[in-house]
Amino acid sequence: MANRLRIPLLAAALLAAAGPARADWLVTTDGGLIETKGPWKVDGRRVVFQMPNGTLSSVRSDEVDLDRSAAETARAAEAARRAAEPAPEPKREPVMRLTEKDIPPSTAVAEEGEEGEAGTAEGAAAAAAVASGLEVISWDKTATAAGDGLEIFGTIKNNSPNNITSPSLMVMIYGADGGLMATNEGTINVGMIPAGKTANFRAAFPGVHDFSAAKFDAQGRGFRAPTPEPGNGGAAAPEPEAPEAPEEEPPSE
Repeated sequence: MANRLRIPLLAAALLAAAGPARADWLVTTDGGLIETKGPWKVDGRRVVFQMPNGTLSSVRSDEVDLDRSAAETARAAEAARRAAEPAPEPKREPVMRLTEKDIPPSTAVAEEGEEGEAGTAEGAAAAAAVASGLEVISWDKTATAAGDGLEIFGTIKNNSPNNITSPSLMVMIYGADGGLMATNEGTINVGMIPAGKTANFRAAFPGVHDFSAAKFDAQGRGFRAPTPEPGNGGAAAPEPEAPEAPEEEPPSE
């Protein structure tokens, strides 16, 4: 009971000291949050982690919701990534506003309307973000150079027809009993993965010396470039003119 009373107080103290930087999190069974420095790991009946000031600490594993902890860590990583992105430029107001009354009528409304609709659809398809098609196709684990844990190296492939920008990868490892041991964000060696291409990734787990299985959550933003028309530098080829009909000779009298 004393341990259960100390955990919310410890979580409150850690939250008060937490800065804006991205951190891993533990969620206790009573809803408390504990910030950790780097990934945490399950060691028997304990969950071992480092506090933000570097002090090694632990809590009983039955007092921690491991699935919610992994989800909260992934959410915090995504929020930190979005916060690091540059803010969009403010929308500028137009200098002059036009209404339909200010535009003279056109003699080719139907033709221009069809062309405009096609252009709008093509531009929307080119600029629209699509769902990520990233997939980890191979991976392997090895001991770190310092011998203080494990590293996962692998290959991730873009299976979508779009270029994937800002790819991210969350790696979760599990023990022989199927329980979640630790989670950490993988480092991908490129900032964009073209359609059908691959990239390499790495994820470190200090303090972990073995695990039985790993799961991966890959995310990214896909953008499809417009396909130029063949010939004329991407412009549509003009239609050939129809041959003139031969003049008919008048009937002879």
